[in-house]
This record gives sequence, C-alpha cells and structure tokens, in this order.
Amino acid sequence: MPEFQWDTGNIKHIIQDYPERANSIEEVESVFNDPKFRPLPDRVDNRGEQQYSGVGQSIQNRLLFVAFSVRNGQIRPISCRPAGRKARDNYAQE
Repeated sequence: MPEFQWDTGNIKHIIQDYPERANSIEEVESVFNDPKFRPLPDRVDNRGEQQYSGVGQSIQNRLLFVAFSVRNGQIRPISCRPAGRKARDNYAQE
C-alpha cells in the first residue's frame, strides 16, 4: 500500500473547500488501489515539482479524477473531483 502525505493544505483544498464533492481521505486514497488507475505526468508546478493525474474507481464506487505529486516517496494528493465525461469514457475503454 502506498504511503500518503496529508497536511492542513491539501486537506483544506480537497476535503473542506469543496464539501459538495463529498471527498474523504480514505476515498481519495482508495483510487490508487484501482487496477485500472493509470496516472500520467501532467504538469510541472512553479516550484519545478512534477504533477500527475489519473482517473480511478473509489471505494464508494465513484469515478474520480485525482491530481497528485510524489514527495519523499509519498503520494501527496493535490486535487480530487468527479471525473468528467471524457475521462469517464476513456476509463470505460480501458
């Protein structure tokens, strides 16, 4: 099981700032256990940190888009939202 890095910054952004998304730490982490989850390099942020994103099924049977980085060998979630139509279609074709 991968290790995750959570702090007040990403908890606030992922859990508290968007209550309508109904995210929880456990649900976000569960996406990484989906065998169809295939993250790809996304963008490099202003600090030079590579970010990744992918779509996966959560323990709540929701298809979620997750953006994250890897710091000190740990996955640091950056964002999590329901997958859009195109992402859902791509996931279904896998």
